[in-house]
Amino acid sequence: MNKIMNYLSIKKWIVITLFNLLIVGILGLIMRLKFLFPIPWIDQKNIMHAHSHFAFSGWVSQALMIFLVMAVLEIKVNQILCRKYQHILLANCTVSAGMLISFLYTGYSIYSIIWSFLSILVSYWFCAQLFRDLKSSMLPPALSILIKAALFFNIFSSFGTYFLAYLKATHQMDPLKQLASVYFYLHFQYNGWFFFACVALLAGWLYKHGGKIPMSPRFSLTYAMTVIPTYFLSVLWWKNLPLWLYIIIVMTVGLQFVLWVTLAKRVVRLIRNNASLRLNQDTAKIWLCVLAAIFLKLLLQGLSVIPALSQQAYGFRPIVIAYLHLVLLVIITLFLIGYAFQICLLKIEKGVHYGIYGLLIGIFLNEFVLMLQGIGGFLHYPIAGTHHVLAFAAVVIVVSLYRIMRTQLRK
Repeated sequence: MNKIMNYLSIKKWIVITLFNLLIVGILGLIMRLKFLFPIPWIDQKNIMHAHSHFAFSGWVSQALMIFLVMAVLEIKVNQILCRKYQHILLANCTVSAGMLISFLYTGYSIYSIIWSFLSILVSYWFCAQLFRDLKSSMLPPALSILIKAALFFNIFSSFGTYFLAYLKATHQMDPLKQLASVYFYLHFQYNGWFFFACVALLAGWLYKHGGKIPMSPRFSLTYAMTVIPTYFLSVLWWKNLPLWLYIIIVMTVGLQFVLWVTLAKRVVRLIRNNASLRLNQDTAKIWLCVLAAIFLKLLLQGLSVIPALSQQAYGFRPIVIAYLHLVLLVIITLFLIGYAFQICLLKIEKGVHYGIYGLLIGIFLNEFVLMLQGIGGFLHYPIAGTHHVLAFAAVVIVVSLYRIMRTQLRK
């Protein structure tokens, strides 16, 4: 064990995490192929659960853990992580692999539930450890608030899974309550833990290389407070929602849009006016896609305040899948890959460029066709050939990720 921990530098950890992303892509490809070919030995639901759980734990959370530890402890890319975080990452890899295998072979069973619970405990362990280290760090208060908010939402999101487990244990099969519990977990993971950790990483990079941070402590705290009311966008279909709560939701959506536009302007201004914050070409293209995706997400979020539209959107599977992919695949995944290139954790070589362009094309195709499926569903007009294009997009994404991965393994 000691030899393993002495061998695994930050760079090696991120390559392992990138390999986990490749596994997520392969699972997505298998699901797309299942729509086209009869593959009786593959259970679509099991693949779907393995795909989503491993994406959350083995890819996004693991990458965020690595990057946040680097930011808080000021660790360089070629250094070895301290032993306590090595243990946490090894534990997270183990429980992620446990979830992957158990969901693939047994679906939702006692085994997969145990591994999922262990994954939550590992996330608690990480949050507690990083929170303690934040107290002794020299990070600006606004940046520290962003990281604390991300850690809080990571823990808070788990209450959704506990309530879902309670409903199943007490045989309360109310589909609305179960759906609300699932959306609770997804909302505070996507819009809390994932998003605020990424904003903190961006702000930390700006501060480290430019000496300035694009927000005040009050700005960070206000932005974090908007996450809780916006959860109710996911449950606007709930009957007898109080008018005062609906007004708060609408005001919060507007405030969140204003805060993001303000933050985006400040970030762009800082990068343009400071030569030391110059982005490499690949990161610039990737983050431009992320910026556009966030504005699209906020636009869709604004439209969802219309109760009738929200009820149809959140009750229609293609729309939900498209939205979840927009956040997880376009915003979070692309940001993390771009961040890894920008801080030189991932090497930029000739072969990598083709992998990046292929990844962007595959992701764009995936989102565009999912959007077409959603529109076709609303209009009750199925669009032919969408499953074929989605399978092609999945192939492009997997091949591109493999190309990026292979380049990182070269000496």
